[in-house]
This record gives sequence, C-alpha cells and structure tokens, in this order.
Amino acid sequence: MKTQYFSDVDETLVTTTLPNGLRLQVVPRPAYHKSYAIMTTDYGAIDTRFAPDGKKMVTYPAGIAHFLEHKLFEKEDHDAFDLFGETGASANAFTSATKTSFLFSATTQLTKNLQILLDFVQEPFFSESSVAKEQGIIGSEIQMYQDDPGWRVYAGLLENLA
Repeated sequence: MKTQYFSDVDETLVTTTLPNGLRLQVVPRPAYHKSYAIMTTDYGAIDTRFAPDGKKMVTYPAGIAHFLEHKLFEKEDHDAFDLFGETGASANAFTSATKTSFLFSATTQLTKNLQILLDFVQEPFFSESSVAKEQGIIGSEIQMYQDDPGWRVYAGLLENLA
C-alpha cells in the first residue's frame, strides 16, 4: 500500500493493487457522513476494435461501451439499482470517449454497496430479449445526441481535428 499526503488540500491518498489487478484508491475523510465509490475501466466510446483474450481482432459497433454500461446493471432476477436502493445508496454510470465508470454514494452500508458494485460489473447477464430492448434505448439516445446542436458542433470539431 502506498500513501501520499497532499498538504495543499490536506488530503491523503491511499493506493494499492489487488491480486486480480484492480487498482484501488481511497481518500479517507473521517469527518464526512457520506461515502462515494467509483469503478472506472479504460473502455470507452472509441474502443470498438480489439482482440478478446489476445485472439483474432474483432470490430464492434459504435456505442458498444455505452450499451455495456447500461446492461451491466441488469441481472437475471434483479436490477443492481434496486439493490443499491435497498441500502439507501444512489448509483449511476457514465461513458466517455476513453472510459466507462460505475459509481454510488451512500451514508451507510459501505461494504455492502461496494460488494454490489463489484458483483454487477464483474458478472454480466445477457438475454436476447434484454439485448434487443437495450438496442432500442441506445438508438433513441443516439438520436437525441444527433438532435442536440451543442453535441453536433462538438462532434464536428473533433472530426475536423482528425
């Protein structure tokens, strides 16, 4: 475990890497009543082509990271949002160009909420019907972005920079 103290902001950062390779960073704040946790993976909107398990290169459709962001909350017999709700936690997720993050905030049951977070992101569940439903939802979200002038300007700027 590595500990760093940042005197400018009076904060301590504790970092360790778990046996499975997951890097864990904690900023202890004993005077705070609410805890926040975020799990981020280096997999985002630009990641559409890769070799799973080092095998043949595969190309996935645009939006696959966002699709997975939504799908990971769903389990065969429950939804992870419901489990967070039972503990009083608030959960969410987001996908950027290069990362996907899953997060929650809670005032109690931190260990239980961390377990919920780790379980749903590490053990996905997919069924044909839920995949089809989610494809429609993602399609609607993509159309909303296409109708947003600010997003169109931003996307156009990025295209012209390439």
